[in-house]
Amino acid sequence: MSRVAAIEACERALTPGTCRMQIVRAAASVLFLLLAVPLLLGLAFGIPPPAVFALIASTLLLQAAAAVVGLSLGLHPAVVLAFLTSVAAAVMLGILELCDLFAGRSRFIQGLLWKIDAKTGRIDSLKRYGSLMLIPVIWIPGIALYGAPVVAWLFQYPRSTSLLCMLAGWIIAVIAVMAATMGLVSLAF
Repeated sequence: MSRVAAIEACERALTPGTCRMQIVRAAASVLFLLLAVPLLLGLAFGIPPPAVFALIASTLLLQAAAAVVGLSLGLHPAVVLAFLTSVAAAVMLGILELCDLFAGRSRFIQGLLWKIDAKTGRIDSLKRYGSLMLIPVIWIPGIALYGAPVVAWLFQYPRSTSLLCMLAGWIIAVIAVMAATMGLVSLAF
């Protein structure tokens, strides 16, 4: 219940200017991770900007399967992993920020958080180890990159822990896709 109480206190304290600053801060961090970091990586590794934008767009559309696109562009697997992880971090951070902004203004979402907190508050292991479930959750098609941050936010997991767990799951998923693409899976089995 502490997070819902904090949201209500923040809602009373929020002025339109403060809300705008939150939006600007969230947009700036998302744009930095979504565009600036991949473009800097492209510059560092000699990758032309159209290929960088193709990899960003394919990550937004195909999620972890975008590793196939990166490898087909002839990029080193470590570079593909860095590109995809940067874009994934931007998406996760953006979704978490959007959830916070909507919760500050919506009574329906605040009520939903109260209900979830009441049901999960009795389960200590869910609060303590629950963010670890985000590692395999991000592998589920349909939930993956866009749903896992919402799950983390709804269950009110600590942001840094949930981001680390989601990124760990993302990295494992991308490595698995790259391994399958390069034929390493067929060699192992």
